[in-house]
Amino acid sequence: LERGSVDVTRLLIEAVSDARVLSPDHHWRLDLPHDAVEVSGDEHRLHQVVTNLLANARRYTPGGTTVTVTARPGVIMVHDDGPGFPPDLVDQAFERFARGDASRTRNGEGGVGLGLSLVKAIVTAHGGSVTLSSLPGDTTVTVRLPQ
Repeated sequence: LERGSVDVTRLLIEAVSDARVLSPDHHWRLDLPHDAVEVSGDEHRLHQVVTNLLANARRYTPGGTTVTVTARPGVIMVHDDGPGFPPDLVDQAFERFARGDASRTRNGEGGVGLGLSLVKAIVTAHGGSVTLSSLPGDTTVTVRLPQ
C-alpha cells in the first residue's frame, strides 16, 4: 500500500457523484462533517473500498432505496434502507465467494462474491476493521480506519 494523507471527504463526494450517474433511481445522500475527514492510507485502495460498497448498495437494492454515506474521523459508513442481507449471509458476507440469492440482484447484475472480501482485505491492510449489520430496511457497513 502507498501511504499518504487521504481526504476521505473528497473521495466520498466523488464516489457518490459517480453512483448518482450509474443509478439515478436510487436516492444518494452524503452526511459529512463541516471539516474535512482525513486518514493516512492508500487513496486508490480506499477509493476501491468505497466504490465496492456503493456498487453493492446499487446492485442489491431496488430503485427508490436511500443510500447514505457518512464520514466521521476514522469512520466511513454506508447505510441503506433496502431489503437487507439474507440472515444466513450476514456472518459470512466478507468471505471470498459469498453471494446472496441471485434473484435479489437488479438487472441481472450478479457478482462473483469478491467485492466485500476485497473491502475487508484492503481495510485490514490499512490496520482497520469492517463490520456489517443488516435487517430489512436497515443495513450498515462500517469501516473503521486508524487516523
